[in-house]
Amino acid sequence: MAPLPPLETLRVFEVACRHGSYSEAARELHVTHSAVSQRIRQLEEQLGLTLFERQGNRMVPTASGVRLQAGVKSAFSEMNAALSGIQTRRKNAEITVSLLPVMAARWLVPRLSRFTARFPHINLHIKTGQALANFKSDGVDIAIRFGTGDWKGLRAIKLLDEEFFPVCSPSLNGGRLPKDPAAMLAQPLLIDRNLSWHAWFKSVGVKLDRDIAGTSFTDTNALMEAAVMGQGIALGRLSVAQSDILAGKLVRLSEHSLRVAYCHYAVYPIASESNPALVAFRDWLVEEVRRT
Repeated sequence: MAPLPPLETLRVFEVACRHGSYSEAARELHVTHSAVSQRIRQLEEQLGLTLFERQGNRMVPTASGVRLQAGVKSAFSEMNAALSGIQTRRKNAEITVSLLPVMAARWLVPRLSRFTARFPHINLHIKTGQALANFKSDGVDIAIRFGTGDWKGLRAIKLLDEEFFPVCSPSLNGGRLPKDPAAMLAQPLLIDRNLSWHAWFKSVGVKLDRDIAGTSFTDTNALMEAAVMGQGIALGRLSVAQSDILAGKLVRLSEHSLRVAYCHYAVYPIASESNPALVAFRDWLVEEVRRT
């Protein structure tokens, strides 16, 4: 197969055909008349064809020139359409995900390598914070929320139930871990301001006659780090403790869980289902929940 002429040469040829004038072609392309003439001559020599003939002041395409012009025009049109499609898909493949910092660090991020391996063309922007995404002025496309699943005007896909149970480092107290809930009271208890040790102990049948004292946290991620470092027993959430348990950084001290009505949901505007990148990420989230 003979090598194709340079793309720029074909572009010069197409413009010259369209204008029927080397001078007009040169003006559109911001080059000299001789540069256009030289490109056409090189193209004719490469193809072994006469592509233009002079008729008065005009350079009119020959029959061969007309056929080539049709092919070149079609090819340029297809290339422009392909480039436009790529640019559109590239824009659609950039989505912003909003979620709590602890869910990002301990649930989403450990799994992200599987997503990027399957969808390398989708760029994720992970936005963490305590505020709920409004999907209007914050640029968020999809969020992972903890609640009842009833958010007006939004699609909510259930991902995870939630439950709470005590966890600690396997090295806590030199590896001599408490065997029952009552024995946990002899160890330092790490306090999550958003969870109640009293509620968990009550659910397992242990009545407390005193307040729980110890280091308290408003950030669940910091709480879990303190537990991993052996600083005490934390009331862990299944969603965020599971990765550390699987990695051997934490151990579960009781099979008893305190279950709650709230769940984790993938949430997004209904109209966003036309975004293929968002749908791919949503479906991947559901798959990740099923596999774990």
